[in-house]
Amino acid sequence: MNVAIYLLLLSTCCAYALTRGGSPERVGVAILLAAIVASHFVPGSATTRFSRLETGLLAVDFVMLLCVLVLALTAQRYWPMWMAAVLVNTVITHLLMLTPELMPWSYSVASAAWSYPNPLILAVGSWRHQSRIKRYGTDPAWN
Repeated sequence: MNVAIYLLLLSTCCAYALTRGGSPERVGVAILLAAIVASHFVPGSATTRFSRLETGLLAVDFVMLLCVLVLALTAQRYWPMWMAAVLVNTVITHLLMLTPELMPWSYSVASAAWSYPNPLILAVGSWRHQSRIKRYGTDPAWN
């Protein structure tokens, strides 16, 4: 159920960003979708899922963080900085599993919860792009 809700949110926000966003927003869509596809191929076995550090998911989230940081440094947009902040929290959530006190259920819920803001941030960035075009007639994409 939660996966269906997330995929609906992701597809709606990505479609909006592709149609209404500028080139940085389209790059953001590509980063999000690439991470979703990569995440599908890296999970551990179903019996031990989230009972230990998910190194494959950590790698995907870390590479996604690096890509968003590059986007934040090259695009004339604020939203990639917000997305990078969320991704830092995602990576920290993975690293918390290195402590023995974290239960698998809380690890899985926290990992999933940090996924929801990213499509919303991308959609808001696309909406702000459109508002700047309406207000100023242009919206420079890159530094």
